[in-house]
Amino acid sequence: MNSDVRELNYSKIKTYMECPLLYKYKYIDGRREGLVPASSLGVSIHRALEEYHRDCNDPSELLAYYDDCWLGAGYSSSGEQMEWYLKGQKMLEKYAEREYERKTTVDSTEREFIFQEGDWTLRGKIDRIDKHPDGSWEVIDYKTGTDVDLSIPVTDSLQMGIYAVGARRAWNMQKGKASFYFVAYDTVQSAPFEAFDERKILDTFIEIGKKIEAENFEPNLEHCQNCAFKDRCEKSCAAGEEKPLDFTGSSPA
Repeated sequence: MNSDVRELNYSKIKTYMECPLLYKYKYIDGRREGLVPASSLGVSIHRALEEYHRDCNDPSELLAYYDDCWLGAGYSSSGEQMEWYLKGQKMLEKYAEREYERKTTVDSTEREFIFQEGDWTLRGKIDRIDKHPDGSWEVIDYKTGTDVDLSIPVTDSLQMGIYAVGARRAWNMQKGKASFYFVAYDTVQSAPFEAFDERKILDTFIEIGKKIEAENFEPNLEHCQNCAFKDRCEKSCAAGEEKPLDFTGSSPA
């Protein structure tokens, strides 16, 4: 097993928790998921917001950045592409309205953290980091999808917990909060750094890392129905019948 298994990020941990076999396909075998409309739109919006906050911060210019960053891949027709483009445009119009009222300073975008926990390394990349007038920090992750449950507390999110721990461990940001910015719903939900159980978060990532290191890749069949590889996985219970692996039709995300 490659020594890189001792270096993890949230995406790898999340994938393994969903299905160990999916982790193997993606991160060991190097299989790729093709873009679909929702993921393609997410890439376009993330790129636009990164460049907007890095270069401009003038809300009147945000939609111009959206046009420049638009990714046309992942759509079945020009009509479908336009439908999703307009969805994203509406999201960013609301985002721009909120920008006029923002009191924070954007410190950085797409900033990467990395820290050690024993023999293990945890890294991540945060969409945006703001500094508040009182000197406190806010780490922000954009969510562009609509398939989210807004009733779930931010403190239940392993992703936000990892980001909160990363900000404190890697950058010594002791005072601050971690926030999900649900762009599709024009709402932000936050929790202070200290609300996350650091020990539990670190134990979880080490536990997952040890399972990966032991090459435990048994499939979790509960996720087959929504898996991008369900029609190409020999273990899938959603494909109708068992098939040999065939990834020739996959494309880079």
